[in-house]
Amino acid sequence: MNTFGTIKTKIENTAVELAKKPSFKRFIFEFNGLVLKNRDISELYYIYDDLSSNKGLDKDLANDYINESIEYSQVLIESQSKNINFINNWINSWNKLNQNNYKDIDNAIYNTGIRNLESILESKKNIKDVLIKEENKKIVKENLNLPISSMVKIANENLKKEIPELNESQKEELQKVLSLNGEDLKEEFEKTKKIVLDNLKISLNESKDSDLNNTISKTIQKIKESKCSHYDYYKLKKLSLEL
Repeated sequence: MNTFGTIKTKIENTAVELAKKPSFKRFIFEFNGLVLKNRDISELYYIYDDLSSNKGLDKDLANDYINESIEYSQVLIESQSKNINFINNWINSWNKLNQNNYKDIDNAIYNTGIRNLESILESKKNIKDVLIKEENKKIVKENLNLPISSMVKIANENLKKEIPELNESQKEELQKVLSLNGEDLKEEFEKTKKIVLDNLKISLNESKDSDLNNTISKTIQKIKESKCSHYDYYKLKKLSLEL
């Protein structure tokens, strides 16, 4: 499995790549469900942002800051290993490139043996150099990494557009969808997909309206091509209730 730094790099690079494409909305929906709605994962995501940012910290304070952050990250990674593995599989479906913008942070967190002490200390020094540097006030260009604050804002804005004014029942349903793990999601997705396709085929056979038939045929084709994701499953669930 990839380190969290590699996973985070893939998420950020994919977000930038998809920013102006139709699939961006689905990507952010999934990111929201898998990362932002999991408190521990979102905290880990924030720590990586924090340790890679210029903060102008005092040199002595920076050492304690780094050690505390690394120890907490190790606890989070251990407790969330199953969810991190699922996120790793998810982002690999979007991005196969194994780049890593957080090598020093990963090295300090993942390498704990005494044999790696020199390498760990070097990584901590590099992290410290970043933290004690004054914050850069220049405008961030589009091709740089999106911090979690930006990802949260984008996710929330897109979710509001996609699911406006949900009632309590709909919110509960959405939460159920987002909580599904890999195997359960795949099972429910395929089951719902079959039900929707069967109902659409029945409607197609019974309809005599050429325009309606054309719309149904396009919908059937689109559903056949849909990927197993929380976003597409949620849309399928909504469609199944309307048929």
